[in-house]
Formats: sequence, structure tokens, C-alpha cells
Amino acid sequence: MTRRLLFIFIFSLSFLFNACGSGASSDKAVQTFSQGEKEFLHTLFLTEYLWYDQVAQTVDYTLFSQSQEMIDALRINPPDHWSFTMTQQEYEDTNNQKTSGFGFGYTSDFFIYLVRINSPAYNKLYRGDQILEINGEAVTELLITQASQNLNTPATFTLLRDGTPIDVSVTPSEYSFNVSLGKTLIHEDKKVGYLRYDAFTESSVAEFEQIFSTFYTQHINELVIDLRYNGGGSIVTASVLLDNISNAYAGQRQMYLDWNENYKHNNASYTFEDADLQDGNELTMKRVFFLTTKDSASASEAVINALKPYLGDANVITIGDNTHGKPVGMSGRTYGLNYYFLINFFVRNNAEQSTSFDGIPATCYAQDDITHPLGDPQEVMLKTALVYMTTGVCL
Repeated sequence: MTRRLLFIFIFSLSFLFNACGSGASSDKAVQTFSQGEKEFLHTLFLTEYLWYDQVAQTVDYTLFSQSQEMIDALRINPPDHWSFTMTQQEYEDTNNQKTSGFGFGYTSDFFIYLVRINSPAYNKLYRGDQILEINGEAVTELLITQASQNLNTPATFTLLRDGTPIDVSVTPSEYSFNVSLGKTLIHEDKKVGYLRYDAFTESSVAEFEQIFSTFYTQHINELVIDLRYNGGGSIVTASVLLDNISNAYAGQRQMYLDWNENYKHNNASYTFEDADLQDGNELTMKRVFFLTTKDSASASEAVINALKPYLGDANVITIGDNTHGKPVGMSGRTYGLNYYFLINFFVRNNAEQSTSFDGIPATCYAQDDITHPLGDPQEVMLKTALVYMTTGVCL
């Protein structure tokens, strides 16, 4: 099995695709879901799937015209809300951080809560803006989708920003984006490294390693990692992130993957980098603060859980809300132009513990304050972390 196809994430992928106004297209609709592909998918469920022994042995394949439809019918739900398929192009675009459209996420009442780093909307639309109109028409989800798909054609957004209506032009396009942003805050007598991290993509490693090198040279005292919208991704990337957080546990196990009883030969362990492979810029954090919400899933939860046997529960601090609750992951398999990601394994830490399907409870509960930018010390979740850092008391 290829390590790079091991993923732990939530299927919605809202950050990477539709909810950010990406207008990403899919070629699945024009593909034929053949008898052979249906048999292949059913076989995956009966063999490699974590809950293989609960899957129907016989299936009427004529009931299904699309692959996701068949997955939804066969997966064991609950607990499996996540098994899914995507095209090879979607997979490659996700890992290479490429998409198209505007690059922002919005709430049901059209408040922007997230702008993808280096997207067409970056530094034009801001967290907390409320969209009132697009091209002079009252905003709807359909209008946002249509405008995002009309590539290279400027769209005029009428926004309510700080109580004042303004017009902003944004041109949707194909683009590459970043998922990491770091800065150092001064809080009382402490230097606090703040890392915004939006997805565990393979190509993000270079991004956050550069940020950690900066944290190292600035001699930060505390570390806050903002995973509030991070739905997961590559396990290899999660392992590298753990290496950067601490170099104190060289060669020791971070986490391992626990497959079903017929596939124990696929079990795999991930370890902290050996001392002779460390580049000298890794941190040695004694405690870490994570900003989390229900959208913090899978690889995000695995990183938090992996640190607990080493730092202790009291020093792995979560601020915001309980996490998503996905202690399982999947290994991608291909058929034709499609990747299939079915739940294959539990992810356990060095103490042989997995996270709960109910998520990791928050140490301090705090709202996601979209009236402030991410990384603003006055934003409620980050402010709560900073207060707890010095007082041990939740805001």
C-alpha cells in the first residue's frame, strides 16, 4: 500500500471545495458506473472496510447509477458518515492545493467566516463581511455558485462591512492556495507562536516547516495551533507536524493504524523523527493550545490525541468546542478515474487510545468570533487561549 494514499478527513471537504465558493467541477457525472466498478466497490466493503462483517453479502447493483449513491447505501451509518469517492483530478488538486472560484466560506446568512489564503478573494473579502448583493442582485447561494463558476469574469460584491455598505470586485479564477499562516504574538511576558492551519495536505509541509523555523529563531514560549476549520488530510503530514511541535521524543511512536481483523498486516506505526534526521529547527513544547470546533476532524484530532501520552492531558489544551469525532481513517483505492476512500482503520496513540466518536471535549468553551480576523488576539477563541495561558482559567 502506498503511504501517500492514507488519509483521515471528513468527506464534506467544505473548505477545499464548494463551501468556499470554489466552483470546483467534477467529471463524475459523465462517467459510467459500470458493473465491474460496482463489483470492485462491493468487494472493498466486504474485505478492507473496517466494519466489513456488517455489510450485506448480496447487493442489487441495478439500484445504483452513481458510485457515491452505492457507498451511502452500503456504509454502516452510524458510525460511518465519511466513506466517499472522488475523481483522480479532485484528489490531485486537493493535494496540490489547487482549485477555482473565489475562495471564501460563508454562513447561511451570508456572513464570510473564512477566506482561503492567496485565493482571488484574499485581502478583498474579509471575515465578518456580510454579502448583500452580487452584481446588483440580492444574494443567494445560487448566485454565489454561478458567479464563482464564471471564471475570469469580475463579480461585484455589495458588502456590509463595519456597518457600512461597500462594493468590492473579485474575479474568480483557477488558483493555488496556502493552508498555513503563522505569526508571533506578545502576550504579557510571553512570546506566543500562532499557526493557522486549514488542511493536512501533502504540499503544506514546506509551508508550516518554514513557520516553525521562524518560531524557533524567535524563541517562542507558547504555541497555539488554530485547527477550527481543519477537516483533516494526510497522516504523513500529521506526523511531520508532530515532529515540528517537539523533538524530545525521537524514535518514539506517535500513533498507529489499527485495521480490521483480516487486514492486521496493514497496521502501520508513525514515529517521531529520529534524532539524526532532525534539522535543528524543531520546537520542544511542554504544552500546546489547539483552537477547535466541530469542523476540526480526523488528522486534527489525531495530532491532539498523539500528544497526550507525552505532554499529559493537562498540557494539551483545546479551546472552542468539541471536535468532530472521527477516530478512523481510510486508504485510497483506485478504479478507472475514481479514488475510493472507505473507512479502513482506527487511529490510536501510543497509549493505544483512539478519540471518541463524540469528539475531543474542549478544555474551555468559546465561540467562533467571526467579527475578528483569525489570529487577532481579541478574537474570542484566541483571547480565551491567551487568558488560560497565564491564569489557568477559562474566559
